[in-house]
Order: sequence, then C-alpha cells, then structure tokens
Amino acid sequence: MSPGRPAGGSGTRDLVTGALGFAGLHLVRALLRSGREVTGFGKQPDDSAPPAVVGGFTRTGGDSGAAVTYAGADGSFTYVTGSVTDADAVREALATARPAVIYHLAAQSSAAASFAAPAETLSANLLGTLHLLEAVRALPAAERPFILAIGSAEEYGPQPGITFLDEETSLAPVSPYAVSKAAQTLLCRQYHRAHDVPVVIARPFSHTGPGQHPRFAFPSFARQIAAAEADRGPTEILTGDLSPVRDFLDVRDVVNAYRLLAARGAPGEVYNICSGTALTMAEGLRILVSAAAVPVTVRRDPSRDRPADTPRLVGDNRKLREGTGWAPERNVASALLDLLAEARKELS
Repeated sequence: MSPGRPAGGSGTRDLVTGALGFAGLHLVRALLRSGREVTGFGKQPDDSAPPAVVGGFTRTGGDSGAAVTYAGADGSFTYVTGSVTDADAVREALATARPAVIYHLAAQSSAAASFAAPAETLSANLLGTLHLLEAVRALPAAERPFILAIGSAEEYGPQPGITFLDEETSLAPVSPYAVSKAAQTLLCRQYHRAHDVPVVIARPFSHTGPGQHPRFAFPSFARQIAAAEADRGPTEILTGDLSPVRDFLDVRDVVNAYRLLAARGAPGEVYNICSGTALTMAEGLRILVSAAAVPVTVRRDPSRDRPADTPRLVGDNRKLREGTGWAPERNVASALLDLLAEARKELS
C-alpha cells in the first residue's frame, strides 16, 4: 500500500484505467515490478477484443467477453474490458478489484484528434471521470480508494509573457481535448472539496518513448525514418508546424511521478510533471534525422497543422519535486532514439 494511504480494498492491488494505452502499459510494468497486484480496465478504440499480444504481455487466460489475464516478463495482471463512459461497468470494476489506488489514465488523449471528435473526447474524458468519482463517492469513506487523475499541460493554453507555467497559472485551453482536461481538473477538485473524495490531479507535460502510437508526432517521424532506411517509404518527411515549444519527458519518468504522487501527493492538489526544459518540435525532429542511416529531407504540409495550437508549453516542476522528491532520470534525446530503435525493429 502507498505510504499514508488508506486501503480501499486490497492493500496490494491497484486499478489502472486505460491500462493497455501508451503510458498505461509502462505504469502496469512499473507497478508489477514493485510487487503490486494490478487490475487493468479499458477498451480498444474500435471496440474489438483485447489484443492477444500488447506491450510485451501475452493474453493467457479468459476470453474476449470476460476478464482476461496478461502475462509478461514483469508479471501478470487481470484486464477487464469496459468503458469509463459506462457507469455500471465502472462500478463493477471497482467492486471486483477493490483497489487501494486508482490510476485514472483512460482518455481520448490526442489534442489534434479532438478537433475531429469533440463529443467523443468530452464524453471519454469528462463523463468518464464523473462516473469514476461517483463510484468512489458512493463507497463508505473508509473504503474509498485513492485516485490519481491524469490531466494535461494542454489545459494551460497560450500564456503570453509566462516562461515557465506553474500550477497557479490560469487555464486557457484551445482544443476540445484541453477543455475536457481542464473541466476534469475542476470536477476532481470539486469532488474532493464537496465529498472528501481522495483525488490528486497529475498534470503531465509532453512525454514520449517506446510504445507511443504513431498518430503522435515523434513516433510518426521515427516510423517514417525507419521506413526510409528499409526502403519501404519515401525519404521525405511531411510535417505540420514545427515551431511550437514543448517540455518533453521520457514516459518512464512520468510513470515514476505518478507512483510518487499516489504515495505522497496531497488530495485536491494539482502537480505539474515536467522537465522545465524547452524543446521545439523542429529540434526534436533534428535529433531523429541526425540518427537516420539514409539522407532524409523535411517538408512542411500545412494540411497537417492544427486549427489552433499553443506556441509554448514549458513547466515549473518545483511543487512535484518538493512534495515527492521526484527527479527525471532520463533525457528526451534518449527517448527519441528509443522510438527510432523500436520503429527499426518493427520494420526490419
């Protein structure tokens, strides 16, 4: 059990929503390595059955219509198929798992995709969180699991004149995704204040690393480079606007912050998870291009630009460091090169 946290159910079991997603799988592996029992909850984007193999785990038990078991080098976990937009499914997952901690990662996680699917984004990210909070609120106070809700730096939006964003910076979201996460933050804080639901809000800035879906910029670039090296694609990379400045972390450092916040975060509070280091998208792409084994050119395709974007998102992580002792252990260059190595392996 996390130090100082009451166990809502089994003191050794955690529930991870969105467990088969990018950060979710990294979190599951880290929890299993630390000796935790894990129940995953979520669904595939196309409502298909849970995959037979995902992120180094193989489905070993159950069937597509029930809870299944995944096993890998770091251990085994139970996975329950269900949507956070289904209040009954959320309640059933809590009743079955009886977790001490809930890591709420399930979301429509792409700001770019949210412009094309605003209703789906708001439903998954806001309504899904409401169902989780309500399910926990309905439990006796002594049985309520601790919740770590995952927000996003996109909530801040453009902040002219502010170099480093801290948790007191006002929110000015510019995408449906950012709006959904800003509303989620407000909802979580309201449930803590009004109903004493033990919830902390993590606000991660950009993160990347092995396993990230190629709909996101850097894994897409890495895959295009690997395809060019394998003579399976063009040597020209098409990009959207590369001028935005971002604050990138390796996903494994982000997952470490999640676990520390579950142990030491103050309920009702928001914590930035960031490096404090600025990186333009162009600079990140240059790291990948410089590692290419064949000459690669870059051309901007305006059709790939977002309808609205935030020019700079760089954070202040003092609250997280002081509250948990967290510090990043990796750098973004190594995370980008890991992406390229992964893409090469997939296309070899």
